[in-house]
Amino acid sequence: MREEGFFPLELTSDLPKITMLGSQQVRIEQHKGLVVYQEDEVALQTAAGLLKLHGKNLSFAMYTAGEALITGKIDAISLCGGLN
Repeated sequence: MREEGFFPLELTSDLPKITMLGSQQVRIEQHKGLVVYQEDEVALQTAAGLLKLHGKNLSFAMYTAGEALITGKIDAISLCGGLN
C-alpha cells in the first residue's frame, strides 16, 4: 500500500535511470557527464558509478546536461564503482 505523499525513487534520488530498447538504443537519465566517446565505447559518470557501453557504431541521438540517448549495436553495459 502506498503512503500519502510517496514519490518514486527515480524522482527523489540522484540515481540514474537506464532504459534499453533491445540492443539498438539506451536512454540514460540523470547522468553527471560524458567521460569517453568513441565509436565502440561510451562512458558516462553517474551517481551510481561509471556507466560504460560497448558496441559498434555508437552515437548520440540526443544529449543534454542530464539525459542521453545512445544508438548503435550495443554489446555490453557495465556499471563500475560508485560515488556514494
